[in-house]
Amino acid sequence: MNAWSGEERDIMGPTVTRAPSAKSATPPLKNGNDLRGAGYLIAVGSRTARFRRKHRNKCLLIFLFILILLLLCLAVAMTVLYVKQKRNKPIRICHTKECLRSAANLALSMDTTTNPCHDFYQYVCGNWADEHPRPDAYRSYDWFREKQNKVYAVVRDFLSKNITDQPRPVQQAKDLYTACMDTDTLDKLSLKPIFKILKSLGLPPYPTFINATEGFDYSTYSFDWLEAVINVKTQLGMDILIGFDIFTDPRNSSVYRLVMGSPETTNPFPSMHNEKKQHIGQKSFLKRKIDYYKKNIRILTNKKQSDSKFDSLEDKDDEEKAAHIYKLFYAEIIKLFILESAPKNFNLTELELDQNIFLAADEYYTMSEDMYELEAANDTSIDDDQYLDVPDYTVEEVQAHTNMIVLSNNGTPAPIWKRYLEGVFKISNVDLDFEKDTILISDPDLKYMSLMAAYLSKAAPVTIELFIWIKVVEVMAVHTTTELRLLFQRSYDALRQHDLTVPPRSLYCASAVNDLLGMAVSYGIANPDFLTNTKPKIQVMLTEMKKSLAQLVGKTKWMDDETKLATYQKIIQMKTLVGFPDWLLETGKLEEFYEGIEVDTKKHLQNLINIIQVKIRNALNSFRTGNNFTWATDPTEVNAYHTFQENTITVPLVMLQYPFYDLGLESLNYGSLGTVLGHEITHGFDNFGNGRVDGKKTLGENIADNGGVREAFGALKEHLYKYGEEPKLPGFEHLSSEQLFFLSYGNVDGKKTLGENIADNGGVREAFGALKEHLYKYGEEPKLPGFEHLSSEQLFFLSYGNLWCGVQTKESLKSELSDEHSPQHFRAQGALQNNEDFARVWRCPPGSPMNPRQRCVIF
Repeated sequence: MNAWSGEERDIMGPTVTRAPSAKSATPPLKNGNDLRGAGYLIAVGSRTARFRRKHRNKCLLIFLFILILLLLCLAVAMTVLYVKQKRNKPIRICHTKECLRSAANLALSMDTTTNPCHDFYQYVCGNWADEHPRPDAYRSYDWFREKQNKVYAVVRDFLSKNITDQPRPVQQAKDLYTACMDTDTLDKLSLKPIFKILKSLGLPPYPTFINATEGFDYSTYSFDWLEAVINVKTQLGMDILIGFDIFTDPRNSSVYRLVMGSPETTNPFPSMHNEKKQHIGQKSFLKRKIDYYKKNIRILTNKKQSDSKFDSLEDKDDEEKAAHIYKLFYAEIIKLFILESAPKNFNLTELELDQNIFLAADEYYTMSEDMYELEAANDTSIDDDQYLDVPDYTVEEVQAHTNMIVLSNNGTPAPIWKRYLEGVFKISNVDLDFEKDTILISDPDLKYMSLMAAYLSKAAPVTIELFIWIKVVEVMAVHTTTELRLLFQRSYDALRQHDLTVPPRSLYCASAVNDLLGMAVSYGIANPDFLTNTKPKIQVMLTEMKKSLAQLVGKTKWMDDETKLATYQKIIQMKTLVGFPDWLLETGKLEEFYEGIEVDTKKHLQNLINIIQVKIRNALNSFRTGNNFTWATDPTEVNAYHTFQENTITVPLVMLQYPFYDLGLESLNYGSLGTVLGHEITHGFDNFGNGRVDGKKTLGENIADNGGVREAFGALKEHLYKYGEEPKLPGFEHLSSEQLFFLSYGNVDGKKTLGENIADNGGVREAFGALKEHLYKYGEEPKLPGFEHLSSEQLFFLSYGNLWCGVQTKESLKSELSDEHSPQHFRAQGALQNNEDFARVWRCPPGSPMNPRQRCVIF
């Protein structure tokens, strides 16, 4: 009966009824309270509690809404205050000398009247040539050449100083420089040093061909051409008729292999001209041989169409003119040697002598063309990945094949290859096992070697001697008298149809010493602080670059998971050599590195040869020791390298300085050096490098550890070659004069430049990704003075474009048509046209020249 008691705990209980027969005895009550107190009324809470709860919830919601509204108003107010404060807050500007230098360089180089979305290269580099005039000694001039000249100047100053307490190799470098600069002694010695060397090579002081009068009996003259070729290789390190080297096995980077084919090292001496083409990236020996065939095919094919091999775009008259200049040069050399060494009872009249000299020059030129034809005629569309499939042969197999070809050409077979290798290795401590020591020879090289042997089996011995004699004398002559250097210069200028100033002798000698004793020179200019200050920063950048590439690989859709895993593995295993070797500054290490070298301050030519001979001997002796993964270049060379077989990147010391690094802001550093590093990293995955992981094994061989990814990259190769053949130039209306030039004289070879284009595209993307990661990690960087309106991302692309600023002559532009690197304008434009981040950062409208509607992105 608690329901009638008024207790609210039962208000939700069952309904209570009373029996109708019961009569109430309770007296009437006066008011509701009395009724409620007496228990006659049921509490209203049992009917209205639910409605009262809803009322309370509604009030709570209204309160929360008002609170949120107040908080929102407060947030808006704070945001407005923050924006106002930020607008009034001074912009952080970098005022370091590095930033000021970079800002001045960019500002002076730019043509701000050009729309960056129209022609970014012109926008960034339009006034670069005005600030960096091209020296007359160069047909092409850019940051790389300018920096290399400054390096040579630093080297020259160091070599000129009289500093004591230096390691012996450093003093030898100074002595080598002194001998090179002593032109008085060189002129006094005249041709005597060359005569001495010719004798040791088994060659006469002047060609026997000169004595070939009408009654000369060719059949009675004998000449052991193979012995002469062996001597030239072991004493001068020079390939004549036969190319030979010891190189890393493309299938196993831990060992060396014998490699043979067409001549590769045709001039082992320092170049007289500083016209070496400076570009990012270097292919292996075998790849260079493939490119060498392709290059010669292009030249010789054009030559058959009445084009000159000096200038494939000139007419027949120019070809004949070039040939005449060559022949005059050779004739002048021969005559100088005859006048210096001929006996007094020389039995030729002056007229007969001149006739025979020119006949000799003509005969040499003809044989040179024949050799080029042999090298080029056997090329059969070599794919870039065939360097992995270069077959190996025993000496007996090569000789048997050679004999077959010689006989089929009506020649007389003779033993060549075993005798050659035995002769070359005679100066080493290595004994070859001709059953186990096989030779890597590409198919085109094997054809060349066999046809060359057939050619020589029918050639007159006196002609072969003439060919070898001129080849040897030509490379040595410029390192002797002033007269011969001037002769070379006049011929060089005549071939290019305009004068080129000879670089100062001091810079040439500094360059020569740097080429031959680069580590000793590097010791003299290396700063020990580099190891603790700059090098760790570069290693961080490299780590960020690799991480960026891995992230790009992870986003690719054309790669399967297996290929991605192999790619990650290759990235992880990629080695980097930064600045200079760690051992360089250790006591005694430099002496050990240059052990056996002797230098005399009065014997310049002999100094060059002595150093070359030590290097040849060391290379031969290393055949059994295994690969020690040495540096691809000296720390003083302005370049960077990717060694494919070793999966290694080399970044020399001088690349870690202005104008490539130390630019003040990381956005500038990543846009310049960062893209260079990315370029080299990407080379490991371009159309040539995609088959290697650590240079040892391939997935096709089913070897799990450190395997290659050649098969897995099949899809990439197909995509890349399609990319290389696609035209990438936008509409003609916006082309620069340089681009129009190439359209007029011939297009850039997309297939030839494919590997470099992939490296450029990938390098920019990797560096940009690494920069974003760097800024996220370390925060926003200061503004560049004068460029406060540009973001860090915009400065990155500005720095990349500036990296490729340069100026060229018309002749240089023509020559670049056959190079594996695109011209500078195309390198800057192409990589950015294919980059969606560039278009976003610079707000280029879709369809504009720098934001094409179609792109090709590999990584």
